[in-house]
Amino acid sequence: MLGLSLSEGKQVVARLQREIVMSEFAATTKQGRHCAQCGVVRTIKDYHGARFRSLFGDVDLRVPRYVKCGCAQPQGDAPAGARPLRQRWISAELECVQSELAATVSYGRSAQILHMLLPVGSGHSASTVRDRTLRVGARLEAELTMTAATPAHQSTVTTVGLDGGYVRHCCPDPAKSFEIIAGRVLAEDGSQRSVGFVRSIDKHSRTRVQRAVAEHGGARDGLMVFTDGDTRLRDLQMSVLPDAAHVLDWYHLTRRLTVLGNVINSKDAAGQLRSREQDRISEWVESIKWRLWHGRPAKAIARLDALLNILDRPALADKTVVTRVRKLATDLRRYLNNNSDSLPDYGRRYRAGERISTAFVESAVNQIIDKRMSKSQQMRWSPHSAHLLLQVRTRVLDGRLRQDFARWYPGFSANDSTVRTTA
Repeated sequence: MLGLSLSEGKQVVARLQREIVMSEFAATTKQGRHCAQCGVVRTIKDYHGARFRSLFGDVDLRVPRYVKCGCAQPQGDAPAGARPLRQRWISAELECVQSELAATVSYGRSAQILHMLLPVGSGHSASTVRDRTLRVGARLEAELTMTAATPAHQSTVTTVGLDGGYVRHCCPDPAKSFEIIAGRVLAEDGSQRSVGFVRSIDKHSRTRVQRAVAEHGGARDGLMVFTDGDTRLRDLQMSVLPDAAHVLDWYHLTRRLTVLGNVINSKDAAGQLRSREQDRISEWVESIKWRLWHGRPAKAIARLDALLNILDRPALADKTVVTRVRKLATDLRRYLNNNSDSLPDYGRRYRAGERISTAFVESAVNQIIDKRMSKSQQMRWSPHSAHLLLQVRTRVLDGRLRQDFARWYPGFSANDSTVRTTA
C-alpha cells in the first residue's frame, strides 16, 4: 500500500498533471512561434494568463501572444462576420466525463460527483457542466448535416420504432409541456441504436432517423416499422421509411378494445341495459377483437359499423352508457381506418415468434426520456436545451460518445489504455 490518504493522493496526481501540462504547453508554444504559412519565427508581443482545466485539477499558464508576420491576412480582408477561433482551455477527457455524467444524472448531481472524485479545483458547478454538455450536443447536432453517414456495423437493420413522451416546459404555465420523440433501431444480430429529438424544433428529424439506420448497417428488404397509431408520428415514419412494412402495435390496439369492453360490462351498463342487450354488445366487441387478431381488419371494421348501427336504435340511443360506448366505438373506427394498412395477422406473427408490440420502443422512451427528464428528475426544460442533451444521452446509451471524442481529438483513445505500474 502507498500509505496515502485520498486528499494526499489527489494532490500527488494533480501535481503530476501540472507537470505534464506545463511540459506539453512549452513544446506547443515553441512550435507555435513559427508561422504555419511562411515558417518565419515570430517575436513575442506580450503574455496573458489562462487556466487549463483537466481531470486532475487546474493548471495556471502564462500564454504568449505573437506579433503578426508579413504573410498574415490583413484584418480588413477577413470575411464579414468572421470571428477568430478561441483557444480551448479544457482537456477533452474532462469534457467527455462531464458530458457522460450530465447525460446520466442531473447537472447538480454531476457537479457533486466531480467534486467528490476529482482533485480540488474550480469549474465543476452545475451551470458549467450544463454549458459544456450542451456544447457537445451542439457539435453532434452540427455533424448531422455536415458529414455523410458511414456504415460502422456489419449487421443490417430489421426493426425501427418511434414513440413520443412529454416533459414539462420551463414556461411558468404549469400546464404547458412539449413532446420528445424517442426511438430505437434494431439490427438482426440484436444490437440497437437510439434516437431522440424534440419534434417542435428539430428540422432534421427525417435525416436523423435515416442516418441512424444507415450508420447501423442499413436497411434490408422486409424492414418493419412499428407505430402506436399516432397520426403525426405515422406520417413521419412514412416519410422517413416509405418502403418499409408498418405494423400497428397490438398493445395500443387492444387497450382501446379493453376500455370499450370495460364500459359495456360495467355496473352502469348493467343498470341501464337488459342483460340480453349487454351480452350481445359484449360478444360483438369480442368478435371485433378476434377478427383483428386473425388479420381480418376489413371484417372487423364492418362488424364495428354494425355495432354502431345497433347503438343508434331509439331504444338504446338515449341511455348514458350507450352514448359513452358510441363515442368509444366511433374513435376506434377512426383509429382503425387511419391505420388500416398497418394491421397484419397478429396471430400468425405471434405463433411464428415475430414481434407484434412496441415494447422495445416503450423501453426506449423510458430509458431516453423518463429516467433523465421526467420521472427521476422533476424539473422543467427548454426545448432547445432538451434537444441538445438528447443528442448526448443517446450517444452515451449506445456507448458511442467516446468514439466521437476520439474522432474530434487525435490521441484521445490512447488515454483509455491501462497504465502498468511496478510494485
